[in-house]
Amino acid sequence: MTMRLPDGPPSATAHLYLREEQIRQSYEALMLAWRSLNSECETLLRENGLGSAHHRILFLVAAHPGITPSALLASLGITKQSLGRALGDLRERNFLVQEEDRHDRRKRPLKLTPEGEAIERQLFQLIRDVMTRAYREAGGTAVEGFKRVLSPLQIAPGGGFR
Repeated sequence: MTMRLPDGPPSATAHLYLREEQIRQSYEALMLAWRSLNSECETLLRENGLGSAHHRILFLVAAHPGITPSALLASLGITKQSLGRALGDLRERNFLVQEEDRHDRRKRPLKLTPEGEAIERQLFQLIRDVMTRAYREAGGTAVEGFKRVLSPLQIAPGGGFR
């Protein structure tokens, strides 16, 4: 006897295979992994008078040079006031600069300074080391599956990065 999957959205069929407890365990694992990755960076951030919001901004500006504050705001999902405060801190510490766009003066693209690139590189090295160990332990098939699971979860309200 063959089991026929119901027609409908993929979420309806996925629900057949996942129990609530499995989803709870996965969410808990994501939270604990996030905590673990952040804890690797805490000392370096603290030594430089930075917090997790600063870290996320440094990472996204490094990954997307020329990103605008509005795109950053949509990706981070924080308030305009929080973003403004963190950007101000990073500018004061000479970790990033905000330039004028040659084509649209209203846009203020962000770029890391050499000092900003150096600290972001140090922070990313800490994360890369932890993730590399985990990826090696899990194996290539698991890494690809992990990326496929994370992909649809990255859709941010307001059109953030994917």
